[in-house]
Amino acid sequence: MGHAIHHLLSTVNENEISGVNGVEWDAVEFPSQFLENFAFEPKVLKMFAMHHVTKEVLPDTMIDKLVKSKNFLSAMGMLRQLEFSIFDLKVHTKAYTETEVQELLDTIREETALIEMPKYNKFQNGFSHIFAGGYGAGYYSYKWAEVLSADAYYSVIDEGVFYSHTATKYLEVVLNGGGAKSMDKLFKELMGRDADTDQLLRLNGIK
Repeated sequence: MGHAIHHLLSTVNENEISGVNGVEWDAVEFPSQFLENFAFEPKVLKMFAMHHVTKEVLPDTMIDKLVKSKNFLSAMGMLRQLEFSIFDLKVHTKAYTETEVQELLDTIREETALIEMPKYNKFQNGFSHIFAGGYGAGYYSYKWAEVLSADAYYSVIDEGVFYSHTATKYLEVVLNGGGAKSMDKLFKELMGRDADTDQLLRLNGIK
């Protein structure tokens, strides 16, 4: 849906930079992830999440459990994604031998992994995203788009969800703007500053 409205609401008339077209790889998921966050927002859930027979609205206790379930082991998951991203970036900096690839990954895991991998684990040989998935040296894009989306999301939430200046500006700047400008410029136009990485920690229940 995020990609769909990015296309539908774009006011750029040049096809190659309209909607998601022309948007940098590490920002193209921003609108999709931005919308996904609202699926756990209590005020949004209570608009539609109700029992199909009794029409009882989803109680706060259940919503709290949903959010806690979503965030369960989120810090571990984030470390794992950082491991993938750092490995992807570094493995594309030069030609490594088989042994060097393993040593590189082991070194990164010393900084990111809480559980030591068994010696027979050869994750790197099946990391399809960076070989057949088009994400070579760009796997970090998932996490960076999450940073942008979490920051914008909490700006909307903190302003009041349905009465948010940021939400209106998001439509006018990000969705209307497509790929006509760098997302770095669009984001600064939207928020008036650089992205705040702490908001992603907040979204994951870490901070």
